[in-house]
Amino acid sequence: MINLEMQVNKTQAGLYTIAYVRKEAPLDVQEAAFAVHGLHTVSPAQLGFLRAQEPKGTFNPYSRTNADVFYDDRTNQVVIVPNEAISKQISITNLVNAHRQCKEYIIPQDQRDLVYAMVDEMLRKGTAFTASHGEIDIPISEFGQVELTSSLFSDGNLGIKAQDYGDWQKEQGRASQSMYFDGANYAKSQKGPYLNRLRVCGPDVGFGVVGNGRLLDCDSGAFGVRFEKTAEGGAKK
Repeated sequence: MINLEMQVNKTQAGLYTIAYVRKEAPLDVQEAAFAVHGLHTVSPAQLGFLRAQEPKGTFNPYSRTNADVFYDDRTNQVVIVPNEAISKQISITNLVNAHRQCKEYIIPQDQRDLVYAMVDEMLRKGTAFTASHGEIDIPISEFGQVELTSSLFSDGNLGIKAQDYGDWQKEQGRASQSMYFDGANYAKSQKGPYLNRLRVCGPDVGFGVVGNGRLLDCDSGAFGVRFEKTAEGGAKK
């Protein structure tokens, strides 16, 4: 039986009280455990915000995030979809099991029309965005201006600005943000569109944003969080 019990901690970050936990487990176990405690897998923007705000380095370790990475066989594009939008339509267990077999998770035929329509609509609305295949290096000085890093590490609803995380990285001595996705030829070689999940590394193991590699079945870490806005003085609104 899988143990979903965890010790949930709290910290203050700006205008928010953050309930959080870090768990080492396969992705499906992590997300089930977070849900039991009313938490969700951290987003890239939330993780960047917490790293920049938390002086003790609590949030520095590598973490899986809630951003899906969709390799679209129609356009041969890499599409980043926030808030597990595609994952929620499929079984996370199936995604983990594919990685356990050293395979990509190919979207099943009977779900492709739904996923294609969802991706197209989110791209049209600007809530999903594209990245290039392979390695991308973005200068920290342009972190908040480049669409990819600005979209990934900003959250208008929470007032999170990407450049704040970029400035914090600059303080750590970083000159660029490296991002890694599957190469175009590899993506074309797969038998249909497939899904991965974006992971964000940190100072503990070297900075990087990773959307490739079949690692969702192993006991790697992720943060589960819940943001609660507080009024000045700490009282909840």
